[in-house]
Amino acid sequence: MARALFLVIFLFSISTVSHNAAAREENDSHRDTVRGFSYDYTPEELAFIRTNPEIKISNEFDWPPFDFVADGKPAGFGIELMDLLAEKSGLTFTYINGYTWDELTRMFFDGELDVLHSLSITPERQKKALFSAPYYHSKHVLIHRSDTQDLHTLDDLDGKIIAMPRGWSTIEFFEVHYPQVHIIEVESSRQALEYVDQGKVAATVEQEGIAQYLITKFGFTDLTLSKWLENEELQKTSSMHFAVLKTNPILFSILDKALSNITLAEMRDLKEKWFSRAGRRIGADDVGLTPEERGWLTGKKLLTYCAPVERMPYSALNGAQPTGISADLMEIFSEHLDVKMVPVPVDSFSESIALVENGTCDLIPMVSKTRERQRYLDFTTAHSGYNVALIAREDTPFIQGISGLTGLRTGIVPHTNVFEKVISHFPKLNYRTVDTVEDCLEQVSTGRLDVAILSLPVASYYIRKKGMTNLKVAGHTNIEEDLRLAVLKGNTTLHSILSKAVRSVSLQEMEAIENKWVTLQEEPPVNYTLIWQIGGGSAAILVLVMLWNRKLARLNREIARANRKLKDNTKELEHISITDSLTSLYNRRYVEKAFELELRRTVRHRHDLAVLLIDIDFFKAINDTFGHQVGDGVLRTFANLLKTSIRTTDVLGRWGGEEFIIVCPEINIDNAVHMAKGLCRKVEQTPFDTAGTQTASFGVTAYKKGDDIHSMISRADNALYQAKTNGRNRVESVV
Repeated sequence: MARALFLVIFLFSISTVSHNAAAREENDSHRDTVRGFSYDYTPEELAFIRTNPEIKISNEFDWPPFDFVADGKPAGFGIELMDLLAEKSGLTFTYINGYTWDELTRMFFDGELDVLHSLSITPERQKKALFSAPYYHSKHVLIHRSDTQDLHTLDDLDGKIIAMPRGWSTIEFFEVHYPQVHIIEVESSRQALEYVDQGKVAATVEQEGIAQYLITKFGFTDLTLSKWLENEELQKTSSMHFAVLKTNPILFSILDKALSNITLAEMRDLKEKWFSRAGRRIGADDVGLTPEERGWLTGKKLLTYCAPVERMPYSALNGAQPTGISADLMEIFSEHLDVKMVPVPVDSFSESIALVENGTCDLIPMVSKTRERQRYLDFTTAHSGYNVALIAREDTPFIQGISGLTGLRTGIVPHTNVFEKVISHFPKLNYRTVDTVEDCLEQVSTGRLDVAILSLPVASYYIRKKGMTNLKVAGHTNIEEDLRLAVLKGNTTLHSILSKAVRSVSLQEMEAIENKWVTLQEEPPVNYTLIWQIGGGSAAILVLVMLWNRKLARLNREIARANRKLKDNTKELEHISITDSLTSLYNRRYVEKAFELELRRTVRHRHDLAVLLIDIDFFKAINDTFGHQVGDGVLRTFANLLKTSIRTTDVLGRWGGEEFIIVCPEINIDNAVHMAKGLCRKVEQTPFDTAGTQTASFGVTAYKKGDDIHSMISRADNALYQAKTNGRNRVESVV
């Protein structure tokens, strides 16, 4: 009996050992799938990894070096850290991009994202989320223009306007501790720096490492950083963590274990890659050069460009240092192509041609394409375009384009891009030629001419330089001076390289340059020290100088007021030129330009792009029944409905009559149709006062390879026609 009992116990023990060994083998087998790291997962964690094949991770579009998109793919310090966590945990991550930070945080707290990375801890966030240990720390600093002398501490911001990215934890800090600081919320840290650089705001607040990265990478040479801001509460927001909702503690535990197993060497390598000088080149816009083109550039080592010594605001030389719009553009091209750009001084366009022909210069940076020039030059697409404006005295009423010049004494400078374009478009125009821009503006200012036809940047620059405060932009010609890069005809390799470089320049980069040189250029102050030195010899002269200074101060105040008024008038007219007056939406001209830029970006980065054409159903009947005033009210209500229902990244405009257009970056055809159906329902549910209930028809299409804006508009128009044919108040799509 005892022997039988022993046998049963022995067999049970063997079975138990075998079972435990099998369990260990299963766990060890899974541990092999997570690269054999020594930490142990609980059974619940192992089950989570097996049953959750996809973990959704945030990917912000434009926050280098932490988190951004390069060539359509997630990139940055935070992304590579997440990749390392995926490798160590055995999880598979899917990155969700195409949204702003504010949108990503909302998606995370709504449960649409599993992990939010590279963010700081706030009390509000801690109520809903679990936070990892910090994996990066960089203290906050103030970033302001170098010519601003009175910003050193947070107290110095009292009563001033600053820019901060929407959804940033720092906004909450200011609302609690510095409520007198006025905050403009923008889309990204880069845009905040652009606002500071352009003088729209006094400063922004950012982590030192990120600020240094962005300033160096994007060439904000007029910005400077303060010392570390000594505020304990603010610096609590300087550390970076990843976050997981409290409703998902198992996922947090898995990632926390993976983070603890990242070695010091691995973390050091990541920081060196993304925050060192070498790391700043990573994530630059992919220009798309072929290996042959990259090899050609490497062999060249540098590119030379013709730099006029006096053609402001486009180009000038300050000693040996180039300045102006072309100098800023060359810096951008230099970074995008990773090649040094060297200016060669020239006095005239004919000299530029000679230097390109003999090989002294590789390219001419800012030139319009004409039939004559195409005989000896090859041109890229336009990298910038400026309105040809009508400049008149302050008391001149608004001029309705070239047709409004009848009976006015009109001046124009010959042998310029503007002259050729205007005369080719309006050969019967009655005008007088004036040798220089300064003389032309002088004659308008003194009344010898009524109006001057000039490029807007040139006019703006010389009006400020010469102090002609009685002049304003009185209208526009609907002619644009399109400026391009030009190379010697037949230099196909360089032409291809530069064409790709032009396409890589972002809308924000061009806007920053335009705001710097067209809108914000100011003259230096009067040199009072020199006046005092001259007047120091005699008490009588000193009194005269003091009286003169007082008069100068009064005149300077008047000039400053006049300049502000001029700037306001110019901005107002610029706004008029891109805005539909009835609905306050963008007009067709602006939408076409924005559409072209978005399409260029779509092709370069292989992103999605959709377009919606919308038509109010039976709109003619509204005018016929209730009159045009009611019809105008319907258009305004309809425009406001669309404006408040779309994303901030969408471009909305009035296409003509009762037709509207929405250009939607980063959206595929299915999402665009879904968006259109939502708008269609909203229109039907919205009361239009006297006109009652209204409906609209929607035509939708999306980008496909080989498209231009005309082919996409044509397909959207066909889809809109189908929607009307099939009964109206509906959405149709054509792909």
